[in-house]
Amino acid sequence: MSLRKRPVFMIGIASELIGVHPQTLRMYEQKGLLRPRKSIKNTRLYSQEDVELGRYIQKLTQEMGMNLAGVKKVLDLERRIAKLEADNRELREELRRRELEHERAVAEVHRSYKREIILLPRGELARSGRDRKG
Repeated sequence: MSLRKRPVFMIGIASELIGVHPQTLRMYEQKGLLRPRKSIKNTRLYSQEDVELGRYIQKLTQEMGMNLAGVKKVLDLERRIAKLEADNRELREELRRRELEHERAVAEVHRSYKREIILLPRGELARSGRDRKG
């Protein structure tokens, strides 16, 4: 687990780092905006990532005037965009791999032409199907 995701801050410390009352963090949790881990003794523990998200939620509510439902929608959309961007990168990589495969296959076909070319007398190439009938 990365250091940013490691749950180390109890609710009092996390609320101070974010600049809100502990009850605000409980409300964020209730609304599904933050998901702190729970210790064996059922104490909420927040990671550095949780603290950064809490600060972002505060920015959206205080500076931009959003309500928590709006914040939830923004967070959901941002997560969805991140997933779509990751999927898009994956698909582009797959497309590039397939393009390279295709280029190799085409190059192999072109290399095979050299082995299949048969020289015919000049007159043989000029005759068509109609010429043979007549």
